[in-house]
Amino acid sequence: MRNAFRLLLWLLLLWMPALAAHASFDDSKLWFERLSDDERSATQTDLILLGHYQYLVDGQFGRGTFDAIAAFQKSQGRAPTGVLTDFERRSLRDLARQVDSKLGIELVSDTPAHVAMMIPLRLLSIQNPTDAGTSYVSEDGEFSLETMHVSLADQSFETLFDAMTSPDPERTVTYRSFGAGRFVVSGQIGDYSFYTMFVSAAGEAVGYSLAWGDTYKNEGAIASVYIASHFTPLSSLPPPDELKKAEGTGGAPPRGAFVLPEEQPEVILLNADITDQTSAEFDRALAARPDVRVVALNSPGGSVESALKIAGAIHQRGLTTFVPKDMGCYSACAYIFFAGIDRQAVGELGVHQISAEVADLVLAQTTLGDVLDAMQSFGVNQQVISHMLRTPPDDMYVFSAAELSDLGITSGEPLTIDVAVAASPEPPGGGGTAIVHLSSQSDPAEAERSRAYVEGRWSTLFGEVKPEVESSGNIYRVQLPTPSLERANAICAAIKADGGGCYVTAAGS
Repeated sequence: MRNAFRLLLWLLLLWMPALAAHASFDDSKLWFERLSDDERSATQTDLILLGHYQYLVDGQFGRGTFDAIAAFQKSQGRAPTGVLTDFERRSLRDLARQVDSKLGIELVSDTPAHVAMMIPLRLLSIQNPTDAGTSYVSEDGEFSLETMHVSLADQSFETLFDAMTSPDPERTVTYRSFGAGRFVVSGQIGDYSFYTMFVSAAGEAVGYSLAWGDTYKNEGAIASVYIASHFTPLSSLPPPDELKKAEGTGGAPPRGAFVLPEEQPEVILLNADITDQTSAEFDRALAARPDVRVVALNSPGGSVESALKIAGAIHQRGLTTFVPKDMGCYSACAYIFFAGIDRQAVGELGVHQISAEVADLVLAQTTLGDVLDAMQSFGVNQQVISHMLRTPPDDMYVFSAAELSDLGITSGEPLTIDVAVAASPEPPGGGGTAIVHLSSQSDPAEAERSRAYVEGRWSTLFGEVKPEVESSGNIYRVQLPTPSLERANAICAAIKADGGGCYVTAAGS
């Protein structure tokens, strides 16, 4: 009996690590798929730059993404959970930016080769034209990139692939992959590694070939995947005249998270989550709107650091901040609102504590110090700050109309401008005017599992409304219908503050 017990215990000990790893994979999948499309792609791109992810950026979760996230966490001396904390996401982005800066990666429209691609120009600093494209070479000649285009008038795309993989005594092919519109070939040429990719586009094949020696082993591995993930045939882009037209003031195209309302050259609208890139997007929006005087806000919050940068720019320029009717500004967005020289809020304004894990306590204290310094410089009432500090990160304190006035939150003359975002009409049968998107799955069972998870974790935020699973083709989305855009933004802000992910759209969009 004792031996049987020991055997059972031994088997259990062997089984437990497998269970833990599986649980980490599932948690990582739920976390990753709650990120926005841009955040998923940015995370994979950053992992490529740090040498942890060796696949094309597609925004999809799989074993490669999980292993790359875990490898990054291990490299930072942290537990490989597969779920990045806010601190780890900032560290990932900062480290990736350092690599990006070192390589000098820039978007290049290589007209001779008929392609647009990201190229490490600081590394490949010597450029020369070729018969079919352009040659980019490092100063020591040990790393090179050649772009090219090949006509498919007299040969098929598959024939070109066969030629690239045919036996050659000077070349060893170690990897090959062929698809209807893309192929990749890599291997060795003497002491050099090479990576070649071609894409079929508009009657021709366009592509590039990288070659590097041992000195550039790491840079070669990074550049090959990075370039492949950010590669576009010029024939796939709109004609130059259409691009120029889209950039005109009449079209008023979005600048990332910002919208430039038509016929309102004095207004910029923040209409999205605040990410690490949003402050740079705001700089571009300011450049496109030199006469701006009002920054309208409709955001559930996000990156504190990015929000404080935007707030500083607004305060320095003496701009007015405004929360329009049927819109909301919550969490980190509120820091931007308080930066206005004049402030008006017709929609909702909400605040709460900064969210952070115990392991990130020092960072959280430093960030809180930055926030408090900013609030003091903006002349924010101490009672407003008290509401912020006393409201848990999984809740939201929304100021009443009376508080907006009594606490000096609003100032200046009321605004009469009408800022609106184009929204799709509500679908037949109702279901709410705004949707909180919580998860996207490719399997109905996984979608139901995700729905149960978010309902159990955030049921106190949802009230009487319950998350639903909506299907479109082979995609199953977990969504929460809400009666107003303000309510949707408030719920999403609280979820994000609690470590979750979501985004908001108008119903039917």
